[in-house]
Amino acid sequence: MRLSRILHLLDLTPREAWRLLRRRLPVLRAGPAWTADELLQSAKHVRGIRYAEHLLRHEAIARRHVGWKQLDFAGRRVVEIGCGPLAGYGPLAVFCGAASYQSAEPEWSGDLFFSEAVTSRYLKVLHADLTALYGERMSFPEFRTALRERMLIHVAPFDAAPIEGPVDVVLSQSVLEHVFPPEAVIDKLVAIHGPATRHLHLVDFGNHYPTAHAFDGLYDQDPDAYIRDRGKAINLLRVPDILRLFQSRGLPAVGIPIRALDVDPVRVSSWWRRYETDDLRIQLALICVTGSGVS
Repeated sequence: MRLSRILHLLDLTPREAWRLLRRRLPVLRAGPAWTADELLQSAKHVRGIRYAEHLLRHEAIARRHVGWKQLDFAGRRVVEIGCGPLAGYGPLAVFCGAASYQSAEPEWSGDLFFSEAVTSRYLKVLHADLTALYGERMSFPEFRTALRERMLIHVAPFDAAPIEGPVDVVLSQSVLEHVFPPEAVIDKLVAIHGPATRHLHLVDFGNHYPTAHAFDGLYDQDPDAYIRDRGKAINLLRVPDILRLFQSRGLPAVGIPIRALDVDPVRVSSWWRRYETDDLRIQLALICVTGSGVS
């Protein structure tokens, strides 16, 4: 393991480091459950309002590029692919009036999410932030009750979760690059799709390491060799691959590049030369479906 990766592990909480290792070493995947203290010490997990920030940014970008109409969660059935241990977009969707929110998260624990520590140090802060941003839609006791009544998170991979359609909104935040096999996830999306279903997925095509460059090591070898050396953490699909998966199954997806970085052509192995250079340069992209499709 390179020095930069070791230093990255030292910056994480113990369980975050453990999870990073587990994704790359299959024999270790049955690791410890999250604790409230570990979650609330995490700079990433403790800021629930970041999901509202993501949504505002992503919708503004999609509106500029594809005429995206702002999502209205009121009365809608919302699904998220992989919500994480603190329910991802779930609290935001429920606060904004979603009729239901479902996700699939193998590391989910309802007891942990509704524990006193998470309630006082995460949910109350998030409720205050959502109220400041969207207005006084419900009191905190009403918010907590609504989370219990309208939120259902399955402890399972997304493709195996008993989520039924049609649903209105499907979201994900840096998840589609991690799923195996990706075809099964897209087939699940088709199964829950309806004529008006809308998708908004942020995908990170980088190496997911704190290297000097987001693509360091990524294009040096073919995907099978990369996964063999580094573990099954990312599936290495590029934007055209994801769009092809969606479109081949009748979902009219559009890709919007958000961030492109230079790629050193000398470091690109022969396998990756089947892609256009512009496709290899995309680090972040939105995958949007604005409705219809799948007859």
